[in-house]
Amino acid sequence: MAKILDSKIICDDLEKDIKKQLALLPKLSLASVAIGKSYSSELYCLNQKRIADNLGVKYYSVNLKANISFDRFKKEICALNNDRDITGIIINKPFPQGWEDGLVFSLLDAGKDVEGAHPLNLGKFFIKSEVYFPPESFRSPFALCISPTVLSVISLLNKCKIDLYGRKATIVGFSSLIGKPLAFWLANKLVTVNIAHIATFESGYLAFYVKEAEILISAVGKPHLIRGEWIKKGAIVIDVGTGKRGNKLIGDVDFEGASKRASAITPVPGGVGKLTAMFLFHNLVLTAKRKEG
Repeated sequence: MAKILDSKIICDDLEKDIKKQLALLPKLSLASVAIGKSYSSELYCLNQKRIADNLGVKYYSVNLKANISFDRFKKEICALNNDRDITGIIINKPFPQGWEDGLVFSLLDAGKDVEGAHPLNLGKFFIKSEVYFPPESFRSPFALCISPTVLSVISLLNKCKIDLYGRKATIVGFSSLIGKPLAFWLANKLVTVNIAHIATFESGYLAFYVKEAEILISAVGKPHLIRGEWIKKGAIVIDVGTGKRGNKLIGDVDFEGASKRASAITPVPGGVGKLTAMFLFHNLVLTAKRKEG
């Protein structure tokens, strides 16, 4: 039976480190932008608000209509960029159909980007690919604002205490905030990385690449997309995806089946999600410390 990679201890330690830093800084604020309605986005924003209230961070919820024009959206982001009372900004996905990620995130002030989504911040990560965790991240001038989800996945992999050298990994999902940076980071650790996406699924090869993986990371948001019997014996499974069936929150991976074959697995909920929201505020502190010099 797999070890359950509960994020609570990591999350509690991270919260303590953040609170220590907040005590040394002026009151911080986070603007969270959402376009239209999405279950995963609403859930993430609720977590953001709850953590902000607990930490004493001012939280601005900016809810925009699903049919907003790109020009109007651009004006809204520019206003937030120019608002001196706002420390950091996150633009929550999903975006309206046809909006390109890079174009949307490039509207942000790179200095207020707490998700590491701006092309400048992504570029810095791809050049260095060094990841710092508290308390080192709060002391190092080289610590970057990296996607909170990426930080969460890496911290959970660190918890497994395995040698990554020469391992085989499959990442299901190809987003600029999760799949691509994780693939880059793992490759720099000399992991052999396969990236699966919608074409892999439609061509019938998804099971093949999942079965090959000693490390499986899925970030799609399709409940039970990955069957338990596909999991390689002894694999580490990090389930980033969240979906809903009835009133139940479900991950991409069939947890019950996968946990019988994996050596370690994250639950949904209780795994990546809560930790991701906390790392968002870790990045907010990094942003504030840079402004403070």
